[in-house]
Amino acid sequence: MTKQRPEVFFSILILVTGMILLLITPAGANFDEETYVARIWEMSLGHVIPNSYLGSPERLPSGFYTLSYRRHNNLPAIDIETIKQQLKVKIDDYDLMTYQTRAKYSPTLFMVQAVVMRFFGPHLRYPILVLYYLLRFSYLVIYCLLIFLTIKALPFGKRVFGTLAVFPMCLIQAAAVSADSLIIGVSFLFIAWVLRLATTAKEDFSKTDLVILCLLIVSLGTLKPNAIFLLPLLVIIPFRLFKNNKVWIPILIATLASVSLPLIWTQLAPELLETTGIEPAKQLATLFTNPQIFFKSLWVMLSNNMPIYLKQVVGVAGYGYWNLPAIIYWLIPAALVLALFSEPARVTFTTKQRILTGLVALFNFFMVFLVFYVAITPVGVTRIEGIQGRYFLPFLPLFLLPFVFSPRKQLNKFIIGTVLTISSLICATSLFLSYYVVCGYAMSTNQPCILPYYKNWDPSTFLGINLDKNTEIKQSAVITCKELTGIQVWVNENNSAPGELEFFSLETISGETLRTSWIQSDTLPQNGWATIEIDPPLNSLNYELQFELLPKDESGIPGLVLGRFPTNEFNRGALWVNGKESDNDLVFKYTCSDDFSTILK
Repeated sequence: MTKQRPEVFFSILILVTGMILLLITPAGANFDEETYVARIWEMSLGHVIPNSYLGSPERLPSGFYTLSYRRHNNLPAIDIETIKQQLKVKIDDYDLMTYQTRAKYSPTLFMVQAVVMRFFGPHLRYPILVLYYLLRFSYLVIYCLLIFLTIKALPFGKRVFGTLAVFPMCLIQAAAVSADSLIIGVSFLFIAWVLRLATTAKEDFSKTDLVILCLLIVSLGTLKPNAIFLLPLLVIIPFRLFKNNKVWIPILIATLASVSLPLIWTQLAPELLETTGIEPAKQLATLFTNPQIFFKSLWVMLSNNMPIYLKQVVGVAGYGYWNLPAIIYWLIPAALVLALFSEPARVTFTTKQRILTGLVALFNFFMVFLVFYVAITPVGVTRIEGIQGRYFLPFLPLFLLPFVFSPRKQLNKFIIGTVLTISSLICATSLFLSYYVVCGYAMSTNQPCILPYYKNWDPSTFLGINLDKNTEIKQSAVITCKELTGIQVWVNENNSAPGELEFFSLETISGETLRTSWIQSDTLPQNGWATIEIDPPLNSLNYELQFELLPKDESGIPGLVLGRFPTNEFNRGALWVNGKESDNDLVFKYTCSDDFSTILK
């Protein structure tokens, strides 16, 4: 990091790491990517209002949907052959499907991408996977430019803002087909420019200062609706700057325009606030008639989920399926502390301004919960639906600005650069392992390898199979790891008597017995996973095996109820109950001993 150009270092780090992430992340694997792509497709055909075109049957090329990683129930490791096949899939005007986008925000978030889609999609007919890469790259470049301008504009706190901008969560979203890169980037730039004006020694606004400020104010209104809650930050600008030349008039007009834009867009696209089963008007009324419900819900969410939100702020991937290595959740906070203690500029931030900035931060934090309570949460429930840690990223600098100071002795500027570079490389390596290596996620997070992953995991929906004397179960599965060490089955309920037994047999698909054991009722949990050890481990890579559960002496374990999915959640196997094939699967997993040494064998 050069002494005078931290914006260059952070921009390069964002661009390099972002390029790696956009290439290694499977199509549709990032938060809401497939629904953003559908909105961009619609806009590329000249339809600005969401679902004005997609609302009719068979309007979206099926390839956008079928290529999405989100379509895989078990989140398998992607291999090179899969990528080769995906590169053959192009937009087919005769292979369309019915799909309505959930991305109903302002069209300004998708305009550049709509142009990219129009030129490289319907015009040049690039493969859909390549279109994903191009769309991601367009968002990455925009984010990189916005962060460059942010750091350039800041009078101080450049390294703090730069560190926040390269949070793994920010990088993951910047390298995705996602409006978050614009939302975070514009929000950071707005905060930086207000901070610049708030600490200036000048007695009035220059024309350039005023024009940029008004443009940034209006731009907040073109993001997601809750971006306008950053506008109160304007109060930290000294009052003396508003005295001359009536500059408060254009600022007031820009502010009113910013607040009006989301309201106007809501009228043009009413679906923005329409969700089946949700009644925002009634929920808003309860804030006045029964405010205690909201505050109780807020307390429940904060007391139960705050650690989850903090982890999500730092970074999670793939709709939250993949956490990052534990060291990342230590390195990033450490980098922030280092950034605070390596501030080279003189910090001219008054106590009053620090307090006001902190209050605006708390206001934005509070409003996230309030908006989701009104717009997303069903009436009467004591919780708030839909909150994710990444929603706090746009105003995260406001929590740190009150603590920025000029240390008497600065830390070496290369330390923070090294820490952030290492954390970015760890993040990219971890995601590569998670997406492309069987048991890779377990290796990167130092956890046991347990497969398959279930995208739609909800134990409250599980059906039951009672293991009485008349019940025989057989479940087949293609094993994707190298060394199989156990089979896990989900226990819905266990009211068994001591000493009851069930016979377990692991076989090839042709019926050759590989391992057998007895399941004892005394060793089973009341609820949750029951593990059947495979000892010694079995070489199993890409073998289709089956296991059977049979009653002992025709008695079985009558009080034991195993879980069964209500729908087909496992793509590479089948369930038979008493010899009859079922449409769904047993709730099961298998454990593996695969590690880095196993991969190299």
